[in-house]
Amino acid sequence: MENITTIYLIRHSLKIDNKLIDNANNKEYYQNRREKIVLSVEGEKRAEILSQSKELKDIDVIFSSNYARAIQTAKYLAERKSLVIHVDERFNERMLGIQQANNYIYIKQYYDENLKNQEGESRKEVTDRMTEGFWNAVDNYRGKNIAVFTHGASMTFLLMNWCKLECIKENKHKCLSYRGKIIVDKIFDAPEIFKLQVNENNEILNIENIEMKFE
Repeated sequence: MENITTIYLIRHSLKIDNKLIDNANNKEYYQNRREKIVLSVEGEKRAEILSQSKELKDIDVIFSSNYARAIQTAKYLAERKSLVIHVDERFNERMLGIQQANNYIYIKQYYDENLKNQEGESRKEVTDRMTEGFWNAVDNYRGKNIAVFTHGASMTFLLMNWCKLECIKENKHKCLSYRGKIIVDKIFDAPEIFKLQVNENNEILNIENIEMKFE
């Protein structure tokens, strides 16, 4: 029987509304503040529902970015399964850098892999570290079921190794296809899940978007 490794790429749950946070007297570096953004009350509820999903019942290993919202999403599954959360900064969100609000880089980076702001990351840089982390997890946990708690842009950049970006809109609506079939065509939810299966020769066998309901 073929030795299949299954990886679930999971975007973190809903984060707190920026309107509820006043940083007028917070002089901390912008990137540090981004990494500390926490889940909303609804986001905590969704993370717990996610941990009860039948799709994730056989998870063997958990990875997370070092962002608070990713670890907070992972903690419910970790506690339910009595598993350690392996924090790996390679799964972090893209660093936007300074001036990120001025040049619509969010959209432009999908079409120019080398574009980046000062102190930020290019799509290529994010893709390279995400890809390294992905294959490192596969190599170390061959044949296991792996959950990786990460972020919307980073996971999309990783998926673009194997998927075609059909379109991305200003409202962050994304359409991705895999082997000529549309696998996602929407604004990513929080959480959002993609399931990838890899064989013993490191060939991607399948990629699918797993629908979740949080009502």
